[in-house]
Amino acid sequence: MSSKAIDQRDVPRWEWRVEPGLIRLSGDLVRLALDRVKPDMPEGVVGPTVEVHLGQVRRLDTAGLAWLTALQARAEAKGVRLRYTHAPKAMRPMMGVYGLDDLMHLESGLDSPTA
Repeated sequence: MSSKAIDQRDVPRWEWRVEPGLIRLSGDLVRLALDRVKPDMPEGVVGPTVEVHLGQVRRLDTAGLAWLTALQARAEAKGVRLRYTHAPKAMRPMMGVYGLDDLMHLESGLDSPTA
């Protein structure tokens, strides 16, 4: 298991934890937290399909959605398919606005009540 945390003074915080077949994201996926973070696959991610568990994401904005989309592109380049579960309620309408419904696989019925 590995983890990566971004935590700077006065900057929203997020982190991910990698488990077999699973990436758990938590914290704030917002512009201030992601400004200088390259969306690359964390170490230890393997498999044809990996779940991205978003149940502990407190906030998500359009920059966070763009970051997840870039992360997905990196995963696909490595032959890994991402599927998102427990997404914040704000994510589904944002995906629709930006036409990402067919690009990002979001499990239905598992939305988190936050964000």
